[in-house]
Amino acid sequence: MDFISDLSGNMTEYVCILLPQIYHEDLLIVEKVQKQMRDYQWLLLLLSEHFSAAKIMDYYVPLLGAFRHDLMVLLVTLLACVNTLTSLIKWVMPANRPYWWVHESDDNYKIFLHQYRGSCETTGAFPSSHCIAMVTFSYVLIFQIEWRHKWSSTFRTFVRVLLVVLVSILVALSRIYLATQFASHCLLTGLLLIGVIMLYERHANIFYSLSQLKAVLITCCLSLLPVFVYFSMKRVGLDPHWSVRMAFKWCIDPEYMRHEDSSIFILGRDFGYLMGVMMSMPLRGSHERRIKMKRFPLIFALEILNYYARLETPKTYGRVAFVAYEFLRNATHSFTLLTILPKITTKPRVEYYFFRAILPHYK
Repeated sequence: MDFISDLSGNMTEYVCILLPQIYHEDLLIVEKVQKQMRDYQWLLLLLSEHFSAAKIMDYYVPLLGAFRHDLMVLLVTLLACVNTLTSLIKWVMPANRPYWWVHESDDNYKIFLHQYRGSCETTGAFPSSHCIAMVTFSYVLIFQIEWRHKWSSTFRTFVRVLLVVLVSILVALSRIYLATQFASHCLLTGLLLIGVIMLYERHANIFYSLSQLKAVLITCCLSLLPVFVYFSMKRVGLDPHWSVRMAFKWCIDPEYMRHEDSSIFILGRDFGYLMGVMMSMPLRGSHERRIKMKRFPLIFALEILNYYARLETPKTYGRVAFVAYEFLRNATHSFTLLTILPKITTKPRVEYYFFRAILPHYK
């Protein structure tokens, strides 16, 4: 026990020494990016504002699903998993944002960082939800769309990987420019996402074959983790809402902050979206269904309803009503996309199953 205590103490001391040094180098990178990329500020602000995790789930995925049902199923399920994991890590492992750290640190940094509307986020910095959502969306889009060029498979794979890397760098630069993420956070987020996608692809068949009851029970058990962490932090004297208070303290204009950016709101949103996916289980074979009618008007009407439902989120009735409403809204949204909408607008691909029956290797 003494050995374990000594080892734990040494590791804590090592991290406390190493972290400020890493953050100092990161702050220099943020300052340099803000100076060198000023001419491209419009693009970086546009990326950060219009390609957040919420907008990708609410706008771009349903829009794509109007034309490709298989891509919508893959994106809804994969984004539900990675976004929930992201919000859990943010809740369990608090991490400072650059604009907070430069003011809160005891070190006398002679570094000046600009602040923008998008800089006033109220969650922890790691992992970057923008990087996670945008790179996941791009990865699925780039790797699943068929290419008509007569290139070799190796060269096609190289081009696809290059495009995903370019998107990752562009999104990371937008987050660094806003002083919302350190470069090290973006790098670690990328490594985390690679691991999650590899794990997802390896066990996708098991995931899609889960029964509805088992999937819902797993989600309910996972949803207890944030509650446990909340009361554990309260018990040891930590503030579960530390990031909100930090944002209020250092944001140049409190009007820049939004309720839907808080940690507890994002937890409700992501767990709700995941619950809708789990209620649609099993999903194996659902991506093989064929669209039988033009469903863009139907999806457009659905997203209009979802948009106005989001505007009606109760913000003055306490946290419980706030989170419960957002949980139900997102659960209804993902469940409608995966279960109700396909029953109305798709049909089984009969010829696919016929050929698979007589030709096992038919694709």
